[in-house]
Amino acid sequence: MANVGHGTARQITDVDGESATVTNGRLDVNATLGIGSSTFTTFAQFAVGTAALQLSHADAIEDTSTDCKEIIIQPDFDNAGYIMIGDSGLVADTEGVRLNAGDTLILAVSAVANVYLRADQASQNVNVSIVK
Repeated sequence: MANVGHGTARQITDVDGESATVTNGRLDVNATLGIGSSTFTTFAQFAVGTAALQLSHADAIEDTSTDCKEIIIQPDFDNAGYIMIGDSGLVADTEGVRLNAGDTLILAVSAVANVYLRADQASQNVNVSIVK
């Protein structure tokens, strides 16, 4: 077995130069978490029809916010039908995610243009908020 050097004290320090400590046989973690720098933007309610609508082309949004971290989508509580959420291939009521009146979906996506909406009947209203 190799000699590791008797009598030599070694000390672990963190990035701040503080000595690492051990409690109950476990290394204590000294972490600093940054404060979030996100922007929360809400848009006026808008209608979705039976043809797929790219979210970035919705009347209320109109490319004002292309990059994002999350999109929050909620069909209006008074809608008679449902809204499907999906990608550019959204053509049938069996594709994507179905949201009934009042349901809420939070999507972790990087661009508003990646999301499409389609209602099962004309003029179903939807609420959208974007986190940038």
